[in-house]
Amino acid sequence: MSDTTVPTLGYFKARGVSQPIRLLLKYKGVDFIDKHYDSPGADTDEAFKGNWVKAKFTLGLDFPNVPYYIDGEVKLTKSTVIMRYVARKHGLMATDETGLTRQDVLEQQLMDIRSGYSNLLQSKDYETEKIKYVAKTLPQQLDSLCRFLGTRQWFTGNHINYVDFIVYEQIDVFRLLSLETVNKYQNLVQFLTRFESLPAIKAYMKSPEFISWPITGPAFPWGFKKLIYIYPSIS
Repeated sequence: MSDTTVPTLGYFKARGVSQPIRLLLKYKGVDFIDKHYDSPGADTDEAFKGNWVKAKFTLGLDFPNVPYYIDGEVKLTKSTVIMRYVARKHGLMATDETGLTRQDVLEQQLMDIRSGYSNLLQSKDYETEKIKYVAKTLPQQLDSLCRFLGTRQWFTGNHINYVDFIVYEQIDVFRLLSLETVNKYQNLVQFLTRFESLPAIKAYMKSPEFISWPITGPAFPWGFKKLIYIYPSIS
């Protein structure tokens, strides 16, 4: 397979854990196929995932799952693995020890934050648990991100890094979950605006390719049913 083959990112037509990958690829101007496996209008988990179940073991993936990324002979799964690969290939990794340390620490912290957020969405008593999450857990998480960013332009320093794409997506999802909570953290709000103002990102967000909703599939109590949100930096 030629090195000039256009890579494919396989997922669903939802933000999920693929959104940072899409944002990173668009930022770097990478031409790629954004392949969606859900059926148009799917409103059940079975219908949403049905096409993927059929294709799952036909792609030659070592550990079949979504998202996957096929770039020539390279076939990857796991969103963070894909992010690291694309970042290495396109120069979005930290280059000094301080930046590398911050990059690694933040990546792992974001995994913990995502895990807690996922547990919330899988709760059998979502509405009650959401109140507790927004009141206690979310402020603690945003406090730590606020301190870690400080007065920096980007989370690892003066240059944008692949972890900025992951943290942008997570904070933006939190903004949809509880706008008033996120708005209490001005340096994080400024970070969101700075990210959305990047020319390539701004253009992508204005394009018909951009997925602003849904965040999840229909199996979850929040993140799938219709929500209209206007991004402040692109309105």
